[in-house]
Amino acid sequence: MVHQKCSYLKLKGQTYYFSRRVPKRIQKHFKTDRVEVCLYTTLESSARRQSQVLANELEDHWYILRRREMKDRLSNVFGGFEFEQGAALAQMGKGPKLSQALETYLCLKGAGRPKTFEGGARRSVGYLMEVTDDKPIDAYQRSDANAFREYLRSRSLSSESIARTISNVRAVINFVSKEEGLQPSLAFSGVYLGEPTKKVTRYVPDAAELRKLQRLCRSSDDELRWLLALISDTGLRLSEALGLSKDEVFLDTSTPYIVIEPKPWRRLKTTDSERVVPLVGEALWSAQRATVASYNDYLFPNYCDGNQVKSNSASGALNKWLKANVSKEIVVHSLRHAMRDRLRAVECPANIIDQIGGWSRKGVGESYGNGYQVEQLSRWMVKAVG
Repeated sequence: MVHQKCSYLKLKGQTYYFSRRVPKRIQKHFKTDRVEVCLYTTLESSARRQSQVLANELEDHWYILRRREMKDRLSNVFGGFEFEQGAALAQMGKGPKLSQALETYLCLKGAGRPKTFEGGARRSVGYLMEVTDDKPIDAYQRSDANAFREYLRSRSLSSESIARTISNVRAVINFVSKEEGLQPSLAFSGVYLGEPTKKVTRYVPDAAELRKLQRLCRSSDDELRWLLALISDTGLRLSEALGLSKDEVFLDTSTPYIVIEPKPWRRLKTTDSERVVPLVGEALWSAQRATVASYNDYLFPNYCDGNQVKSNSASGALNKWLKANVSKEIVVHSLRHAMRDRLRAVECPANIIDQIGGWSRKGVGESYGNGYQVEQLSRWMVKAVG
């Protein structure tokens, strides 16, 4: 049984829902005549707060729809010219239009970035252009941002994807606003995306699965399996491993190691990603095999040629192989999570773990000095790998 508790709230069982009828005038824009959203809470106080936020956002969205209908009617009456003039005046701003701002942003911020950087920015701005006009960057309002969010939801994007898309647009607008000496825009800041949901944790393979994976890598003994074995006993990011050149691999030393540093063909995720990583266990075997077999200057020549790193291609092939041979849940990045757990298991200090994995280090003191030497790191790696 459904009980009406307060305005726009319904109680189904013990869970609250937001429920509001769509005005008849704009029902043609919706598949149903009522908006109903589960609030995932049994607390009335929390439900009331969420209900008020959703009600305000719906009002913004409906206002935009009404404005569009009014624009169409006025355009029919005045032949379009006078109305378009008025609309242009209403959207006047001092800054460049968003399409121009995007090109400025990519020109200044995109140098040396992977193609995915430009692709993400263009895709995000393109989505916004499907909802609003190409306005000066200081003419966008909160109603535009709310309409943008609803459009992204209609495309069945996850909350994380919506947040990332809105963040891309905000980065373009705020960066160019600073360049132009304009006040920063708050239109796309703090857009409500619903109550936080439980974070999905990455699957981490257990010791038996890791042994099986490494045994299969030995038996296959090919380029992709060398790559996988290298990641399994170093915790490298896939792009870091793929982008290695042979002159970054040091095998003829008392403590073999590799150097991870920025390259024209491969940027690093953070400044702390630049580091030295010892080669132990299967990582040492794979580095030796790959070095001997490589026919150019790169450790994995079929996936790195000095111009680009084919991370997507390698990731797809490896994930498919892992799911078929090890576990349906495992992906390449699971091995990075596993390495951190393996270092924890041998009670490795957190700051050493961060240095080995290239994770951002906490605290001002961590930036002092040269950090731990490769011999010190290797001793912990040997304990973790077993």
